[in-house]
Amino acid sequence: MSYRYQKLIKIPYHTSTAHPRMPLMERAAIFLPFAALSGFDDEVAEVRQKHLQSYEVPDDLRQE
Repeated sequence: MSYRYQKLIKIPYHTSTAHPRMPLMERAAIFLPFAALSGFDDEVAEVRQKHLQSYEVPDDLRQE
Protein backbone atom coordinates (compact mmCIF):
# COMPACT_ATOMS: atom_id res chain seq x y z
CA MET A 1 0.00 0.00 0.00
CA SER A 2 1.36 3.44 -0.90
CA TYR A 3 0.68 6.60 1.13
CA ARG A 4 0.82 10.03 -0.44
CA TYR A 5 2.71 11.67 2.43
CA GLN A 6 5.00 8.86 3.51
CA LYS A 7 8.09 10.89 2.53
CA LEU A 8 7.00 13.74 4.80
CA ILE A 9 6.66 11.47 7.81
CA LYS A 10 10.33 10.56 7.65
CA ILE A 11 11.56 14.20 7.61
CA PRO A 12 13.05 15.14 11.01
CA TYR A 13 11.37 17.91 12.99
CA HIS A 14 13.20 21.24 12.75
CA THR A 15 14.40 22.71 16.04
CA SER A 16 15.72 26.24 16.09
CA THR A 17 19.20 26.88 17.39
CA ALA A 18 18.53 30.62 17.77
CA HIS A 19 15.34 30.39 19.84
CA PRO A 20 14.97 28.06 22.82
CA ARG A 21 11.75 26.08 23.22
CA MET A 22 9.04 27.65 25.34
CA PRO A 23 8.51 25.90 28.70
CA LEU A 24 5.35 23.79 28.92
CA MET A 25 3.88 25.95 31.70
CA GLU A 26 4.12 29.06 29.52
CA ARG A 27 2.64 27.19 26.56
CA ALA A 28 -0.25 26.05 28.74
CA ALA A 29 -0.89 29.65 29.87
CA ILE A 30 -1.52 30.65 26.27
CA PHE A 31 -4.53 28.35 26.11
CA LEU A 32 -6.04 29.17 29.51
CA PRO A 33 -9.55 30.58 29.41
CA PHE A 34 -9.85 34.31 29.82
CA ALA A 35 -12.66 36.59 30.94
CA ALA A 36 -13.94 38.06 27.69
CA LEU A 37 -16.55 40.04 29.59
CA SER A 38 -14.90 41.80 32.50
CA GLY A 39 -17.18 41.99 35.52
CA PHE A 40 -19.66 39.45 34.16
CA ASP A 41 -19.02 36.93 36.94
CA ASP A 42 -19.58 39.62 39.56
CA GLU A 43 -22.90 40.60 38.00
CA VAL A 44 -24.07 36.99 37.83
CA ALA A 45 -23.15 36.46 41.49
CA GLU A 46 -25.01 39.63 42.48
CA VAL A 47 -28.19 38.63 40.64
CA ARG A 48 -27.98 35.12 42.08
CA GLN A 49 -27.64 36.50 45.59
CA LYS A 50 -30.71 38.73 45.09
CA HIS A 51 -32.77 35.77 43.89
CA LEU A 52 -31.64 33.59 46.78
CA GLN A 53 -32.61 36.26 49.28
CA SER A 54 -36.09 36.68 47.80
CA TYR A 55 -36.73 32.93 47.55
CA GLU A 56 -39.06 31.55 50.21
CA VAL A 57 -38.76 27.91 51.22
CA PRO A 58 -42.10 26.05 51.16
CA ASP A 59 -43.31 24.73 54.53
CA ASP A 60 -43.05 21.06 53.57
CA LEU A 61 -39.38 21.50 52.62
CA ARG A 62 -38.65 23.65 55.66
CA GLN A 63 -39.50 20.75 58.01
CA GLU A 64 -36.97 18.48 56.26
